[in-house]
Amino acid sequence: MEAKEARKAQPLGSKRQVSRRTIAAAAVMSGRRSAALPDGVSRREGKSLETQGRILDAAEELFSIHGLYGVTLRDIATKADVDTALLHYYFDSKDNIFKAVVARRGSQLQAECAHELDVYEREAGAGLTVDGLIAAYVRPVFRFNRTGGKSWRNYCAIILRLSNSPDWASEVISEYFDPIALHMIRLLRKALPEADEACLFWAHQMFVRVMTITNAPKGRLERLSGGLCKANDYDAMEPLIVRFAADGIRGMCAKR
Repeated sequence: MEAKEARKAQPLGSKRQVSRRTIAAAAVMSGRRSAALPDGVSRREGKSLETQGRILDAAEELFSIHGLYGVTLRDIATKADVDTALLHYYFDSKDNIFKAVVARRGSQLQAECAHELDVYEREAGAGLTVDGLIAAYVRPVFRFNRTGGKSWRNYCAIILRLSNSPDWASEVISEYFDPIALHMIRLLRKALPEADEACLFWAHQMFVRVMTITNAPKGRLERLSGGLCKANDYDAMEPLIVRFAADGIRGMCAKR
């Protein structure tokens, strides 16, 4: 049945290059039959987009757990409950599925981080602080982890896991997240005008690695702390990460 629907409704993007319209529309559908159709999208296209959204949701979860190379097209098809032929039809390859997964939420997360930094810069004026910058930078990540459900937690895990991957996967991610990284480094430069230039880049690199704990699997922290701390306690974690990162950046960038 799914394959027949696919033949009737052509995918909105090229099989070789997933279109932004496809990604944006699939993000709206994202597995929810009741979601309003984007402007200009027919009911038939909506059915097709719903299927694409389900495929991306399945891939997103699998990539977050096993990484890019630990997932096969068959794994994604099984998780999405579709025929493998549909994955080839809509996306052509696993690489294109990965690109669509990154793009689907990447522009939104980038925009939210940029907005928080811009608001803080405007309100702080000449009084920029490292603590304020870190708090603004991490706020969207924690907000999406708290309220965005499992799908957003999966997405954040993918980005944090693969952002330093030494292959083309990191290049895909860099398209969306290098601009916000450079934005953050520019503001750190204003907050720490006497810091060594190289130190600012090292500081951001280490800070991003610290952020990977926001998606650490449950179990070890709970075991080590005897249940005192929980890996998904975002309310406790957010201010601690801000303090830890800000103190560390100030310490490593201080003149010796």
